Amino acid sequence: MKIIIVGGGISGLSTYIFLKKLLPPALPHDTSLQICVCESHEAPRRQHRSKSSVTAPASFAQGVGGALGIAPNGLRVLKTLDQDLFDDVINQAYSVSKFRLQSRQGWSLADFPMTDAGEPPLHTILTSRQGIWDCLRDRVPDEDVVCKTVIQVIPGNGSQRPRACFAEGSPDLEADFIVGADGVRSVVKNAITGDGKDDALPAVYEGLVGVGGFIPASYLSSDEPPNTTTMTFGYNGFFGYGACSASALSTSNAVSVCASGSQAVWWSTYSLPSLPSSDNFDKVAICNDLQSRYAGWKDPTIQRIVSGVTVDSIYPTWTTPDLPTWEAPGLVLVGDAAHALQTSSGQGTSQALEDAQALSMFLAENLRHAQSHPRRQDELLQMAFKSYCTVRMPRAKRIADHAKQMGDMKREKGILAEYIMYLFIWIKGLFFNFISKSLRIFSTNLHSR
Repeated sequence: MKIIIVGGGISGLSTYIFLKKLLPPALPHDTSLQICVCESHEAPRRQHRSKSSVTAPASFAQGVGGALGIAPNGLRVLKTLDQDLFDDVINQAYSVSKFRLQSRQGWSLADFPMTDAGEPPLHTILTSRQGIWDCLRDRVPDEDVVCKTVIQVIPGNGSQRPRACFAEGSPDLEADFIVGADGVRSVVKNAITGDGKDDALPAVYEGLVGVGGFIPASYLSSDEPPNTTTMTFGYNGFFGYGACSASALSTSNAVSVCASGSQAVWWSTYSLPSLPSSDNFDKVAICNDLQSRYAGWKDPTIQRIVSGVTVDSIYPTWTTPDLPTWEAPGLVLVGDAAHALQTSSGQGTSQALEDAQALSMFLAENLRHAQSHPRRQDELLQMAFKSYCTVRMPRAKRIADHAKQMGDMKREKGILAEYIMYLFIWIKGLFFNFISKSLRIFSTNLHSR
């Protein structure tokens, strides 16, 4: 069986590792399982590239983006996938047991626990996107990653297998199925929802942008509560900060609390009605805007950060519209290609990991019975894709709707709306455990299904 994964980011690499682990190494009438990851950027392992700052955009795939969090549900997926991978990821991260929400005036609004109810309970972790990518990339052989830009994908039609078309003039590649892990501008999504050439359901710019980066932990207050990330809301934006590395004297195990290390992260989200250019923007103007925007905010840590940092990149908030399906003959979507979420969800990476796990489990279950099953292999694949969509689409929609509600609180608003927002956060904090259980954000029932 031959599989093509379009996209070599976190979603694509985790899907590769899950498929390799769960699918039979050889199926009836097949000699081997072949999986090829097609990535448009160079994607070398960490030991094969020059050392660069994690805050700087790079020429290879994982260089886009700064910090990210993995919630307990995502961590449990990693633990199921590979204990050594789980250990590598959390050992470079900082465990966060709660989010502390406050107002721009310095009023404490709520503390949201970021720990699940598992045994043992796991905390959320905060780390760098590049660090997570490196841990995954180390487990994918170089010969299975090719630097090619896929410009079009053509679904299967019964008599022909699906195929990927490339920009470099390379011949088309056929596969038994193609996984779209190619983000919000997915060419695989175009083939599923349209004619494969035009984007029938393009990504939506939400009118929000984010800036941020890594800073020395000395920017944080000495009395900063341990294992806490601080998030501040106001009428004109949002500002978050916290440690993102553990002390060398303690081990971050996502279970117990630990001392913070030398690195911290900050990020800010605010309204910007017109879509900015990420390639050509005025860095000085952005820094001046941050200082002006947050000049009246009371938190001294925010003032230290905005007066001392520079901004290298700006990240518009894109979301994927609700898609009618994530699958077509020989094609299936995972990660942002299926459901790009607002960053306020805190679930982007975790949902991509859940996708990779669910897709691989349904495929493995169906293909395991291929020899004795009367159906053809392509029919078994589509049955697996449909089961995957049935389980994953409603859950992703619930989380996306909740993320939109949280993201709307970062938009510019009047003073009355600002104080209503504070009241909403305070009430939500009182009932957070109930809300979390109703949304089932930190847990899934995939194994029971």
